[in-house]
Amino acid sequence: MKRAFVKALVLDKVSNTPVVLLGIENTKKILPIWIGACEASVMAIAIEKVPFDRPLTHDLIVTLVNELSLKIERFVIHSIRDNVFYAKIVLRDLVVSEQEAAEGMNPFIEIDARPSDCIILSLKTGAPLYVTNEIIATEAITFEDLGESENEEEFKKFIENLDISEFKKLLNDNPEDFTNFEGGGSEQDNDNQDDDNFEDYDG
Repeated sequence: MKRAFVKALVLDKVSNTPVVLLGIENTKKILPIWIGACEASVMAIAIEKVPFDRPLTHDLIVTLVNELSLKIERFVIHSIRDNVFYAKIVLRDLVVSEQEAAEGMNPFIEIDARPSDCIILSLKTGAPLYVTNEIIATEAITFEDLGESENEEEFKKFIENLDISEFKKLLNDNPEDFTNFEGGGSEQDNDNQDDDNFEDYDG
């Protein structure tokens, strides 16, 4: 399992669907995850740290976690089934003492969650986001030898349909209105949207 971080939030111009690119720590791998427009808008706001007078949904989640004497330990993108990524939030119950934990009481709580929610909460809290080795091996894209002309061409093919400027423009113009984006709300792997773009990047 390796730690991941948001490398970019872009728009797939072919499918008109937002894509979050996760960099994998200490590697040259990138994990692309297609997400919904609403999720992308909230993620963009979290990345840019746009202030709001009232708490948004993920801010409310963080407040509830703290008020219930819980701590977010980590987020894990752990599996993929039917081209859909699955993730979980790992919480620690702070009411459970170290002695009780040593005696066998489990202080950890695992909650099923969408990857986008985990990424947004990670951005807001600083809690680490991890991706399992199996996901990295099968779904991540590797750019290890960009000095070779063939790989440079493949890299260009990968990025030519991804546009980060649209997110920046919409965020600057009106952070509360991302209705120009269309696309489904499912969070699917890189084989589901445009196989031709990724057929040579099999990790």
